Amino acid sequence: MNTRKHTLLIALLSAVAVNSTHASILWQGNFETGDMTQWHTAINPAGLSVITECAFDGKHAGKVRLTGDESFIWKGNKFLNRSEFHHRSTAGNTYEGKDTFFAFSFYLPKKLTEHKHELGYWESDKSWQQMLRFNITGSELSFQESAGKEVLWKLPQGAAPGQWQRVAMHIHWSTDPKIGSAEVWVNGQHMGKNFFKNLPAKDALMFTQIGILRTQEEAVEEIFIDGALETDNLTELLERDKHLVGKTCTP
Repeated sequence: MNTRKHTLLIALLSAVAVNSTHASILWQGNFETGDMTQWHTAINPAGLSVITECAFDGKHAGKVRLTGDESFIWKGNKFLNRSEFHHRSTAGNTYEGKDTFFAFSFYLPKKLTEHKHELGYWESDKSWQQMLRFNITGSELSFQESAGKEVLWKLPQGAAPGQWQRVAMHIHWSTDPKIGSAEVWVNGQHMGKNFFKNLPAKDALMFTQIGILRTQEEAVEEIFIDGALETDNLTELLERDKHLVGKTCTP
């Protein structure tokens, strides 16, 4: 093979490899557009913004800021003091037997109060039934089936302030509690695989909301969100951006 043909072959193989890599990413919410257009309808958008002072990767991140102001109360319910970024997958992707590979990173400039905060959860767009969620209480991160009384696991410093934390999950959707499952990794640490009913109906369109949902209180609290993505495989989910876990931001 002459030099020119060899060079063209290498270029072609490289292009195929690059396209294959990009093809495995179904969606990204990394705010590198400089705005919130990657995400769907915002929940209480007054508390949401895009910042450049502290990013997980790239130059931008999303910021959630809650105050005790009544404008953050959701539909008059003082137990729903909230502001969140919203993402929903393509219709059919969360039907019975489907799999979701999803990850996001969060950063707390300061420790949250000792009251429970819902960091992120998956909910149905028809019944508005929440099925699984992550909680933050102080510096503790926990995970639970929303219908369960007890958390499935907790990490005492899983929400420690001053560093980027990475949450990755593989969800197998099912209305059958013996088949539906959620497998979670926090900063690369495998937290186990739990089985429970995570789909309210076989044709439910599930969406996720990430930010802060809390009972109304006077404390001003902030959280940064970045590096959110949905992939079509577990390898991409766990390998992408793992070198950035624990990254800090200069005050």
